[in-house]
Amino acid sequence: MFKMKNTLLLLVVLFTACSSQESNDKAETNVTTQVKENVKKVAVNKAESNATEKNVSTEKVEETITKKKKESLFTLTTLEGKSIHIDETEGGLTFEEYKDKVVLVLFFGHRCPPCLREIPVLKALVEQGHTDLEIIAIEVQGYAKDQLKAFKEAKGINYTLVTYDDSLNFINYIGQQTQWSGAIPFLVGFDKNSVVKIVHAGGLAAKDFDNIYNSLAKGE
Repeated sequence: MFKMKNTLLLLVVLFTACSSQESNDKAETNVTTQVKENVKKVAVNKAESNATEKNVSTEKVEETITKKKKESLFTLTTLEGKSIHIDETEGGLTFEEYKDKVVLVLFFGHRCPPCLREIPVLKALVEQGHTDLEIIAIEVQGYAKDQLKAFKEAKGINYTLVTYDDSLNFINYIGQQTQWSGAIPFLVGFDKNSVVKIVHAGGLAAKDFDNIYNSLAKGE
């Protein structure tokens, strides 16, 4: 279609050039005006096309990121409704939302005495202001979401909580990988490179958690 238009334009110029000088001037003026208008239309269309392509490109990037998150090996949902996307690595697990951070994954129960004793210790650890630390505590004794929310409020817990129902596949996976016996509290610690460095069953004191955090933060 573009080539046909060019041919037609050329024929008009040749025909008017054979009539008279006045007609030729008018024809040249008309043709020049038409060419300018065509050029202007092409420029506008190109700009609109570029803008459309840019929007499509941005949408594709966002779609790819969303798709990647949807395809994560595990997705945990916190009490606040936020998603934590988890995938395997050679030495452990990556937590998409907690990159370059020390991550402590804890299995605990609402009626487990050593678990309850650890809560103020963990709260104090968070209150130290470590910006490179994230604690994900999963309640494994069957509290529903509303119950766990009330529990969190009553205890003043300042770290992330997840229910058993929202993490069953992840719990089973961790259990298989670590040969977890079911004893709680149970801790799995990841350093900033997403490598598992700590696996521990049983209660820990404040000094123990401080040492664990410092070791993981340094990559030891």
